[in-house]
Amino acid sequence: MAIYTPRQAPSRSQRGAKKSTWTDRLQGTLPRKQTKPVPFRPQALVGGSQRAGKWKRWVKNIVLFLVLLGVAVGMLWLSARLLMRSNVFRLSDIRITGEQVVTERQVLDLSGLQHGGSLLRFNVKAAEARIATHPWVERAEIKTQWPSAVEISVIEHQPFALANLESGKEKRLRYVSRSGFLFADAGQGQELDLPVITGVVAQKDVASDVFVKGGLAEAAYNLLQLAAKGNAILPIQAISEVHIDQKLGLVLYLVDRPFPVYFGADRLQTKYYRLVRVLEQLYAKKQVDAVKEIRMDYLDDKVLVTGTQIDG
Repeated sequence: MAIYTPRQAPSRSQRGAKKSTWTDRLQGTLPRKQTKPVPFRPQALVGGSQRAGKWKRWVKNIVLFLVLLGVAVGMLWLSARLLMRSNVFRLSDIRITGEQVVTERQVLDLSGLQHGGSLLRFNVKAAEARIATHPWVERAEIKTQWPSAVEISVIEHQPFALANLESGKEKRLRYVSRSGFLFADAGQGQELDLPVITGVVAQKDVASDVFVKGGLAEAAYNLLQLAAKGNAILPIQAISEVHIDQKLGLVLYLVDRPFPVYFGADRLQTKYYRLVRVLEQLYAKKQVDAVKEIRMDYLDDKVLVTGTQIDG
């Protein structure tokens, strides 16, 4: 009886294995190159070298930024120098308007402008402030019209009255603006056909070229403001003088009448309109030439007219 022995299937490792060739056997006999072991580096040394590399990169970036910034600044400076020397921005046209008392020469000198100068160097605000230092100039407005023209508008103070300012033995006649500012001395040849406030004491009635608030000089100015509203009987053009008397208060004088009108120092608006009614009666009855004086401060509700009789 024959015994059958089954063949065993080759294993996976045996199936995957290749037969060695003569070249494989030859390479096996040759000496193999020994690989060097990687040296051991502590973690601290690795971290330090990485930080040093980052700092170097930061320094390089900063240096590069500074170099580029320097180049940009240099180019801007060079461009500015070229523009300053350019004929394009040379001032060729200067126009001045609004001047009446102030001369064009004075405005030009104060502004600092001159033909041919560079408009790029011109400071508008500083020039306006310099022009406004002139006594007659209330303010100045300057408009630059690029690239080579400038227009200067001058706004002058408008005289409203005159004030005879006393300082010791010295007396100065000064212009008063509508806003109550004493802005300039009255000069020869200038307008003097204005009502005059007399008896003004420099240190007592005026401070910093403005009437002291609550003083008699301010009261005289307020009385002229009432007359400036345009009443037909007693306009401001009919008033010659408002005198300040420390005991009697305000004394008013008319242009074409010699008699004084005593106002006192209070209730000026009430007294002014009451005087208008009195003068209206005097003119209507043709009695004004006989008047010696008018006292608005006689009684609270009475007016004393010396030299003639009036109703009320």
